[in-house]
Amino acid sequence: MKTKLLLLLSITLCAFQVNAQCSRSGSFIQSDPAYSISGTGNITFETNGDKNVIFESDFATVQGADLRVYISKTDDIATAGSDAIEVTTSQLINDDGGTGGAGTSPITGMKSFPIPPSVELHDFDYIVIQCITINERWGHVVLGANQGPDCATLGVSENTLNETVSLYPNPTNEQFEVRNDSQIPMSISIYDIIGNRVQLVEKSHLKKQVFSLSNLNSGVYLVEIKSDNQKIVKKLIKR
Repeated sequence: MKTKLLLLLSITLCAFQVNAQCSRSGSFIQSDPAYSISGTGNITFETNGDKNVIFESDFATVQGADLRVYISKTDDIATAGSDAIEVTTSQLINDDGGTGGAGTSPITGMKSFPIPPSVELHDFDYIVIQCITINERWGHVVLGANQGPDCATLGVSENTLNETVSLYPNPTNEQFEVRNDSQIPMSISIYDIIGNRVQLVEKSHLKKQVFSLSNLNSGVYLVEIKSDNQKIVKKLIKR
């Protein structure tokens, strides 16, 4: 059984290397001398549309009480402006499934965590591992420059849409408009901060496309706008 699992992992790694076309990576930095951590982490976009945080096979750290993985705009998710998004769906555990503390098996090897579809490569500069139970940062990665043959396609927002499309008002209370001055055909999706799509309008040509937010909670939302091969994502705040 173990041999079959290793073979499957090898095949998966090969597929990853073929599909991955643009990524940003860095080495883990230990946040506290008591919690060893090492290896490589990256954000990777693939041509099939997948977006993931990847810990490479050299990753290793010690057990913790409910470890979680985030992408963040700062190296500490507790700081103002981090806009951190958790990418783990459950706690980060060691290879044999244990969740013990000191003296138990370390957490090692390659791991993958999906990123919300609205996130762009340049949106977040850090990967952070946080120990939730004791509110302690375990370690973080400083993400480097884009690397890969298709980074211009997969990771960069288009200037044309940025110049012609805007949101008003922002922040807002009950509704807002996507203003499309050029009236180019667009598809507009609204996502909550954890990546769930809450509204969609396809192939809108309206100069002002109105969206009601009356059924949504206050908070931060992401508005993804696509036109042909162009895409931008704008942040919207509902009070």
